[in-house]
Amino acid sequence: MTTLDRSSPIPLYFQLKQVLLDKIQQAEWQTGDLIPSEQELQEAYGLSRTTVRQTLADMVNEGWLHRQRGRGTFVTRPKFAHDPVNRLSTTEYLRQQGITPGWQVLEKGWQLPLEEVAEKLKISPDEEVYRIHRLRLANEEPIGFHYAYVTPAVVSHINEAALTEGGSLRYLRNAPHMLNCRVTRTLEASAAEEAEVNLLHVPAGAPVLQIERLITAEDGSPIELMWASYRGDRFKYQFSL
Repeated sequence: MTTLDRSSPIPLYFQLKQVLLDKIQQAEWQTGDLIPSEQELQEAYGLSRTTVRQTLADMVNEGWLHRQRGRGTFVTRPKFAHDPVNRLSTTEYLRQQGITPGWQVLEKGWQLPLEEVAEKLKISPDEEVYRIHRLRLANEEPIGFHYAYVTPAVVSHINEAALTEGGSLRYLRNAPHMLNCRVTRTLEASAAEEAEVNLLHVPAGAPVLQIERLITAEDGSPIELMWASYRGDRFKYQFSL
């Protein structure tokens, strides 16, 4: 037990939060562990029920803990983070955490585009695009999947070997069109549907993070349109401004 400093200007709920975070970050509490009940925390730290509840609510909202009705509060697996501002790719982040990143190519080939794809890539609906469907893996566990649509002018520059290694754009890095390119991302929270249920092994309605990425060349011509879905319980987007 760590004694809280009641003479400190730091609120007690925040002090308790730091104590509990230390237990998780120092591996005293492991992923999946049941933490002490609200009553036990009240007694151990001499706090009110309201203070303890506020602390636990914050930690649940931030993804450190999760509640199971009738069972208690448990330590959550840490989420994988992607910070595009610091240019740390998901692959690099996973490796820093001691996690083996990977890809599984599910399908690739030419096909006629959906109307929305044709519009965003500025091509005719009668002109085929090259579609690549991949699973993103962490220690061989699926955490997300990508549908990437590549314009015909760029397909000859695809590095096929890079489809199963490195970051999500490694397969296009050698394309001259990528020099001084512009990347626009759109993020949206959604609920798991059939594709997420089947590929990511989550229940229907589970939270997922959907990402749209459009890459355009220096002259404004589209290069790639990517749609991705990630497990909301395993992935987060982080911005450092």
